[in-house]
Amino acid sequence: MTTIIINKILIVFFILSCLTTIRHGYYLLQSFIYSTEETPLKYRVRPLQLFWLGLSLAYIISTIFIGITI
Repeated sequence: MTTIIINKILIVFFILSCLTTIRHGYYLLQSFIYSTEETPLKYRVRPLQLFWLGLSLAYIISTIFIGITI
């Protein structure tokens, strides 16, 4: 019973990690598209956001190799 609940929680974490990665990818792509040589736009990430992005990418990569189940 507890493994089923933990697996569902891990799936929710995986979905949230994917959404975080997609969000930052969108902002990065947006800064490249709307940037010109006269007015360059920088993609700035605060340290806490960078931590969550790194954690999300690490979880996605480990999920690809190991899987979600316990």
